[in-house]
Amino acid sequence: MFRTKHSTWEPEWSPTEHEVFRDFGYAAFTAQMLESSLVQILLAAEFAGRISFDKKRDVETELFLSKKTLGQLIAEMKRGGMDEQAAELLEDALTARNYLMHHFFVWHAADYVTEDGRGKMLKELQSLRFRIGRVQHAFSQVRQQAYEQFFGITSDELKRRYDDYLKKRSAA
Repeated sequence: MFRTKHSTWEPEWSPTEHEVFRDFGYAAFTAQMLESSLVQILLAAEFAGRISFDKKRDVETELFLSKKTLGQLIAEMKRGGMDEQAAELLEDALTARNYLMHHFFVWHAADYVTEDGRGKMLKELQSLRFRIGRVQHAFSQVRQQAYEQFFGITSDELKRRYDDYLKKRSAA
């Protein structure tokens, strides 16, 4: 087990158990980053007047969108005019994400108890992470293009603003 100053417990995991949890976490992180990219793309599209949302009682579009599942965000992207090829990529990422979050450990319960089984799990986690990650990477590029087109913010300017934000935050 790798200890950090933030560690709160010390489970007795084998190296492959640790790898399974690490790779599961990385795949879940990638799925969250995909969701975040879609929210940001939809926010930019609303700003540009290309889509509007029935926010009901929510005051902020971001709050409204942050409550949506990945599947609901994909539906909003389709409603906004996303092409079929992009929709297919997102649907594949959704299938991989849902399997990861709702079935992966349950369906691999027998595999988890052996070294070879955990090796099988690691291979599948790599595949899931790739399926989600390739789509996440593509849509992070779409997000950047939307920022440049609708807000006039380049990736360099966005990085500079983020770095400034981090400096101010750490000084506080």
